[in-house]
Amino acid sequence: MGLADRTYMRGEPGSSRVPATHLALGVLVGVFILGLIADAAHARFLDWLPLRGEGVAPWTWLTYALVHAGIFHLAGNGFSLWFVGPLVEAEEGRAVFWRVLLVGTLAGAFAWWLTGLGGQGPREIIGASAAVAALLAYGLRDRHDEQVTILLFFIIPVPMSIRWLMRGLWAISLCGWIFSELPGEHDWALWRPVWHSDVAHSAHLGGLLAGAAMAWLVRRREDRRIVVVSPETIRPAGGATHERPSAPVPSATDARVELDRLLDKISAEGFGSLTPDERRRLESLSSRLR
Repeated sequence: MGLADRTYMRGEPGSSRVPATHLALGVLVGVFILGLIADAAHARFLDWLPLRGEGVAPWTWLTYALVHAGIFHLAGNGFSLWFVGPLVEAEEGRAVFWRVLLVGTLAGAFAWWLTGLGGQGPREIIGASAAVAALLAYGLRDRHDEQVTILLFFIIPVPMSIRWLMRGLWAISLCGWIFSELPGEHDWALWRPVWHSDVAHSAHLGGLLAGAAMAWLVRRREDRRIVVVSPETIRPAGGATHERPSAPVPSATDARVELDRLLDKISAEGFGSLTPDERRRLESLSSRLR
């Protein structure tokens, strides 16, 4: 079977399941519409969702991520989720996608709560920014040299590398946390108008830290699995030395058979089913047979 014969190369869906990214966006948009209905009806049936500094309910450590303050708040988080969500889902699977969102949401809430013990930040938080920040830090960990175009104020296109995009996100979150939320907030004339706001920068920072920590754990696990094949000197008990030969290079036919096996696995179970070793092998075989 050739590459073009496979269902996912012909544009046919390999699975009937709705992508996890679409589900997450659908939930956020649905809750936002419910919020508009609640505002129009002067009802308060979504008041149990935000995370507040006083009278914290256990479920609000997660449900705060479902609520957004306005259309631009939702659009910013939704666009970022649409950008990086499919990358994580396609490469590592739905379970990892949901896990990163869950950990990022909890880490953002915890960072905000710790800051609020003595800080001067917002008294409640809403929005999926912490979860999205974790997904960005995790999903873009190996793509820093790639170029993207961001829409500044949703209007002005600005091309930049992902490395600088992430550096800017880290800098804004860190400075906002220091100058807007920490105890003894600065009253300098030039600082206060810039950093004093109702934005929970601490939650963004918590999400970024969670995503970076998860990415570091993945790298560490993958590094332990890497086997370097090279001649190695061995000293047996008798004192003679021998060189261990390198693994034989497979023929073109064997390489194509192995590549077809990996592609069949992707077709049946998705790219996320491959182990890190199989992904590296797929890249090696694809480069050789290109």
